[in-house]
Amino acid sequence: MDISFFSNLWNISKKSYDMEEKFWDERAEEFNSKDIEEKESRDFISILEFIEASKNNKFKNVLDIGCGTGFYSRKFSEISECVTAVDISENMLKCAKKNLRAKCRNNVKFVKKAWPDLSLEEFKWKEKFDLVFASMTPAVDSCEDLIKMIDCGTNLYFLSGFVDRKDSLKNDISEIILGFHNNKPYGNKMYSALNILWNMGYYPKISYVDSDWSKSQPVDQCYKKCLLHFGRKKSLTEEEKVLIRDYIESKSINGIVEEKVTSKVAWFCWKK
Repeated sequence: MDISFFSNLWNISKKSYDMEEKFWDERAEEFNSKDIEEKESRDFISILEFIEASKNNKFKNVLDIGCGTGFYSRKFSEISECVTAVDISENMLKCAKKNLRAKCRNNVKFVKKAWPDLSLEEFKWKEKFDLVFASMTPAVDSCEDLIKMIDCGTNLYFLSGFVDRKDSLKNDISEIILGFHNNKPYGNKMYSALNILWNMGYYPKISYVDSDWSKSQPVDQCYKKCLLHFGRKKSLTEEEKVLIRDYIESKSINGIVEEKVTSKVAWFCWKK
């Protein structure tokens, strides 16, 4: 089985970038929360150990693909000469820039661009970065995206993504109301990426990270997020929107609904 086999297997669902930008714009404040920062702070220490780097190591140029609110960009800016951070969402980048200013970091450059549309030739990024970092981002969503990620680096790479994720509320809505019966909602991304890397002669170091958490939120807030989430998959009818709202309300107590999530994330690290 060659690269083309796993490229086809990589369950590519061509996204509407306008929709993707709206989705992440709406979630910027959520991802800019203290809880998320505390988790990513713990993860950053583990990631440095995983890629066999330390805070005493100094990177020259780091690329953060799908940087979001810029937490990892900021942390890498402390141990790098220069960091370039890319994201599709204007609101995510606004949060990232604000966070960098608060920490007085001035060695991070932000680029608003969808990764599949970004030209390495135009930006002169071919073999520019000694660390290319893509954590939990949907930006790298095809074989072509992965190869572009490799092409802009010179040494070290990190890629992470879900291999499994169960959400008590969204899974029920997906199956009961929308009729989606997908045992692999995250497709074959990490599996395909691993095999493509093997076929290219790379042998990634692999680790799996298990986590579970719960989140309580008002019905209105949960409903809005569900419309954004499922609206990426299909155009929701008014009837479906009503059913989603009714289902969320049926699971709420005093106007508050709880989501319980369990997940398994794969970390890949490899060298060129």
